[in-house]
Amino acid sequence: MASELIWSYIISEENPSVEGFLKWAQNQTDNMFRLKYEQTFIYLQAIINFHTGVRFNRPLLKFAARRMFAPIWSARQHPIYRLIKIADEEQMLRLRPEIRNLIQERVVTSRSKLLNQHQGHDAILEEINKSLKSLIPPIPSQWYWEIVAYNCTNFSKLCTNIFNIIEYSESEANGPRTYSSFTTKSRRFWVQIRKAQFVNPNADNCIFQNLGGELILSKQMIRFSEITSTKRTEFIKATLIKKTPLGIWHPIPITCDEAELQKSEGSLKKSEILSIITSLIPSLGDSDQSRFCGLSNKSCEELVNILQEVKNILTENNISISEE
Repeated sequence: MASELIWSYIISEENPSVEGFLKWAQNQTDNMFRLKYEQTFIYLQAIINFHTGVRFNRPLLKFAARRMFAPIWSARQHPIYRLIKIADEEQMLRLRPEIRNLIQERVVTSRSKLLNQHQGHDAILEEINKSLKSLIPPIPSQWYWEIVAYNCTNFSKLCTNIFNIIEYSESEANGPRTYSSFTTKSRRFWVQIRKAQFVNPNADNCIFQNLGGELILSKQMIRFSEITSTKRTEFIKATLIKKTPLGIWHPIPITCDEAELQKSEGSLKKSEILSIITSLIPSLGDSDQSRFCGLSNKSCEELVNILQEVKNILTENNISISEE
């Protein structure tokens, strides 16, 4: 994939160079190319770094890999909070040592007493971060990250054991079984994505979809970084400065089908939204069901938010909404 991203630059320049490619990539306005560039060179590398950190027990590398995603949704990356942090540091330097030490001892009000956990007086920031993260589709937690990293080798061993149990033979009647090498498969895949101009920002009528053509990425997901940065700024301004609610808050749809579903939900009548929520609530646990009472007294806008919240709970519990 990295080679294909570079190939679009090579065929458009007479004297290609590394510096020239970096400048060319930064000047690209095509949202699909920018998303692929981020996925390949930034987020994919972060995932690889995390896998390496787990495999070789390197906590700092794991921490650094996870921090690479911070500019997308972390409120602490916003200029307002950077200015606040600088002002706080400047004020602390001007205080007398005994007063500064007293503040450092009392700054954490949680039971853990850990200074690097962003607890206590940073509770407001954490609440904002929690709301901002609702924009993002559900992602695996730390526990699932580690399971995937550790189970790569275990899965290969499991396949070998299953083949031995079913007496799978590596030989055929007319000779040994042959397989395509990894290099051959990679080259075939390379030819396929180049033929489809999958990562060419200059291609006409370029649609960002999987190679099979079944799924088409939504316009919102193509502009993922741009939308999340804008939403983060709007949310912080509305919460801390204007003190006004933002209204309906939807996660960014991944596919075009999900985007159309969000549009259709926004045009539904109150009775129709109430009917959908009522049909989904029985799939929730007892503790979650008790939270959604008196729905008939809610406004249409509140019901849309409740519907999204119910769907998020079902998604976290791996319950298919379509089945309901």
